[in-house]
Amino acid sequence: MPLNKYVSSLRYSFMTVLSGPQALAFLPALVLGGFWLGGEPVLLAIALAVPLGLAWLRHAAPPVAVTRREGDFEHALQETLDAARNCLRRTGCAIVEIDDYETLLDRYGTAAADRICKCVTDRLKTVLREHDVLLPISKGQFGIILAPVRRLDSEAGLKLATRLQAVAEEPISLDATTIYVSASVGFCLDSFIRGGTGRDLSDAAGTALVEARRHAPSAIRAYSPELRRVSPLPEGTATEVLTALTDGQINAWFQPQVSTDTGGISGFEALARWEHPVRGLIPPAEFLPLLQKMGKTDILGTKILRDALSALKFWDDAGFDVPQVGVNFSAGELRDPKLVDRLAWELDRYDIAPTRLTIEILESVVAYSPEDTIVRNIRRMAEMGCHIDLDDFGTGHASISSIRRFAVHRLKIDRSFVKKLDRDVEQQRMVNAIQLMAEQLDLETVAEGVETAGEHAMLAQLGVGHVQGFGIARPMPAVRTIQWIGDHLARVQTPPRIGRSAG
Repeated sequence: MPLNKYVSSLRYSFMTVLSGPQALAFLPALVLGGFWLGGEPVLLAIALAVPLGLAWLRHAAPPVAVTRREGDFEHALQETLDAARNCLRRTGCAIVEIDDYETLLDRYGTAAADRICKCVTDRLKTVLREHDVLLPISKGQFGIILAPVRRLDSEAGLKLATRLQAVAEEPISLDATTIYVSASVGFCLDSFIRGGTGRDLSDAAGTALVEARRHAPSAIRAYSPELRRVSPLPEGTATEVLTALTDGQINAWFQPQVSTDTGGISGFEALARWEHPVRGLIPPAEFLPLLQKMGKTDILGTKILRDALSALKFWDDAGFDVPQVGVNFSAGELRDPKLVDRLAWELDRYDIAPTRLTIEILESVVAYSPEDTIVRNIRRMAEMGCHIDLDDFGTGHASISSIRRFAVHRLKIDRSFVKKLDRDVEQQRMVNAIQLMAEQLDLETVAEGVETAGEHAMLAQLGVGHVQGFGIARPMPAVRTIQWIGDHLARVQTPPRIGRSAG
């Protein structure tokens, strides 16, 4: 260790002793020992030396100068980690990621996405201290390195992560549009990986971010030694995905939809989830691309369809009235000429009326599909009696003629229009316009991504018929829906208490 670093470390060690709780025992012992050995002259010398020594020690650790090289997050983190260890201080890092950045890119274009990233970067800087470091890691992802401090615990890290998330999620004005983004944060303190390198610390924060991403939007997770390794699936796991399908690891989970008029259950949406024996719960965004690359999405679609029809029978047997369940079909599945025949066979097999099955189709599929197999399949499913939901409405540029051509039954308002709806007049105007159009076309509406009671209430005021989102319930396995349905019906059917005793 160079001499200056050794001296700095030694000075900081003395500073820790003389300014920490242990000083309550050390200083009285020093004073008594000095008086016993040398009497009043030594006592006077100690009285003068201690304040001067503390003043010198308080300047023992100059600010850490970290090389800020864009794209070299690990290098900068290693420099900070070395500096922190040399002066016996603590540090840590956080990674902030804009949720669904690729969706923003597709919806608004590269230039607009770059402006959003620049705005988020500027806002994150307002939360940080002078010597903290902010570096872009990739598009929509930002790394934060904390300058060494004397004390840094999980509570302080969580407070910082919360502040970073809050400023990143503030409304962004883009030309004449207000854009709402959500952000997830993963963070790690150096005390969690003692003896680790900058890369270890970066990887740990990345692991925490992956876990946060699985609970997105707007999730925060801290790394801990007990956190299971949840890194994204490597490219070589295609065979593992197919095995998981046949072994029953990938199943449908169900997210409820409720009526804004009555509070009653409108139905459920079936969503694919992989319960991996090692990695835990894996969302479809991580394994669907592998299935699409192999051309095996039809196998997953059949599995989710059967789970959805089984769930309807399960709810019927339990005595609950669940009107319908929704399943998603990709463009690849909709191109299958045998899709409708297979669907009719499954409905007959489970003895389920077609009117209880809702087919959810992305607006982008409807907007860009010519007169081909996709169009015929959607028409035949509608003629069979299945309801057609137009998913992510407002993002795919579907025309009114397309909506009529595909016999759409209900519009699913994209969550980008729902976020902060109760606080933003522009958001309210957009949803109101969609609702008015739906009423004129005699279509129902359901809002996705409802997270707060305020958003729920505003959607009800605007006339949106149904709501779905984490504010209602997170997706759950079929066996857990029975408990949720019972609890929800009890809340809805219990009249509010009115009178003095209620207060």
